[in-house]
Amino acid sequence: MNWGQRALGAIFTVVLAALLGPHDFGVVAIAMVYIALAHVFLEQGFSTALIQREDLEPDHLHSAFWLNIVSCIALAGFTVALSGWWAEVNGAPVLRDVLSVLSLVLVIEGLNIVQQAYLQRHAEFKKLAIRTNVAALIGGVLGVALALGGAGVWSLVAQQLAGDLTALVLIWILSPWKPRLRFSRRHARDLIGFSANVFLANLGGFVNRRSDALLVGVFFGPVVAGIYRLADRFSDLLFEVTTRPVGMIALPLFSRLQRDREDLRAAVETCLRVTLIPAIPALLVLAACSDFLLAVVGPEWAAGADALKFLAVAAIGKAVISFTGPLLFAVGRPAFRAVMLWLLGAASAGTVVAVASLLESASDGRQIFGVALSRALLFVLVFVPVNLVIIDRLTGFRPRAFAAIAAAPTVAGAAAIAVVVALREATAVETIPPIAGLAIAGVLAGGTAAGLLLLLDARFREYARRLRRALVSTYRPSAPSAPGR
Repeated sequence: MNWGQRALGAIFTVVLAALLGPHDFGVVAIAMVYIALAHVFLEQGFSTALIQREDLEPDHLHSAFWLNIVSCIALAGFTVALSGWWAEVNGAPVLRDVLSVLSLVLVIEGLNIVQQAYLQRHAEFKKLAIRTNVAALIGGVLGVALALGGAGVWSLVAQQLAGDLTALVLIWILSPWKPRLRFSRRHARDLIGFSANVFLANLGGFVNRRSDALLVGVFFGPVVAGIYRLADRFSDLLFEVTTRPVGMIALPLFSRLQRDREDLRAAVETCLRVTLIPAIPALLVLAACSDFLLAVVGPEWAAGADALKFLAVAAIGKAVISFTGPLLFAVGRPAFRAVMLWLLGAASAGTVVAVASLLESASDGRQIFGVALSRALLFVLVFVPVNLVIIDRLTGFRPRAFAAIAAAPTVAGAAAIAVVVALREATAVETIPPIAGLAIAGVLAGGTAAGLLLLLDARFREYARRLRRALVSTYRPSAPSAPGR
């Protein structure tokens, strides 16, 4: 599900960014940051509550669905009313119409939330994969077609709406659960008691993760926001590919083990290991190849190349801390999670404001670079240490055990960077087209990282063997059954 969605997302992002340019891309990026914030209010923590709850009853699902319907309609109306102000704050008049149309996304996603939580709770990821990949493909094709036809910013709007509508239709077809006209106050109270703290945690998490995207447009305008968001999107795509497949099963897994500290520690360690072994070298390869990647998109995007290097480092930090939330929710500590995220979110937003104040008169490139550098430093020096201490206190997973997991992937990623630096120093790729340079640098850097990982990490060798056997057994034609069987 995630590999397909992110691969399609990367392809369509590159094509649309090259066709439209930073301004149009930035306008929709600013609008979608607002939509993502509104989605936190829409979801209200119900998904987590439905997945985590041990004694889930049908009326929990029905009550959550109707609460979401009321919320999504109210939030869509509020978004339309607020669109003019948000356009004025970001210095982009067209943003008013864009945001008004994109308010429909909130209604569409409100109809998805309970079904998606139901499928995640029951580990029906094949159905989620079909829905997600088909939606990404249809939305992306429509967006590119409209961009080629000169639709400009509206091609990105159409991509989002078409993808979400497709996802809605498919999840209602694929999910065995359907809502009924039933609402139980008791069951709603059961969910709200847990989900209210989850909502506060998710809101704090949004401020923590997205304060840069939210404030860059406010301080620097849509062009800087577009370049910064494209660079951030590349790092996010790779982060999601390597981390989210494990992250999606973390909450159900941890919830089943919430009363067994030793098994919970082992589960957290396994999740971190499976995530960081591919994530660290992959993101360091991305950092090494950032100049080639942005050159492929177009010369007007070059200012984001150096920023992407540090955003890739920040994404490694995101991978490290991605299991703290599911862990705290699983052990019934959503209030602590909320307080922690709000404190970290305040630090995150304050850092962006400080950088914006210092670089108010700087060039676009320096503004983008300054925000990206501050994000990397904040994750490495503050967020990662704090989260590792919390994991240690809850499960007994020691920071030195984390260092042992991260050592081999970090060495492999550093070697990949060295290969690309040597390639550039030898001027071996300076005179060839950017896409050829990206291919050469990516293959050499990726091959170096993978080879070193196989050499240095026995667990990676075992995971590679398991993956190969799984793929072979999945795609090998089945032998015909014997008569009578």
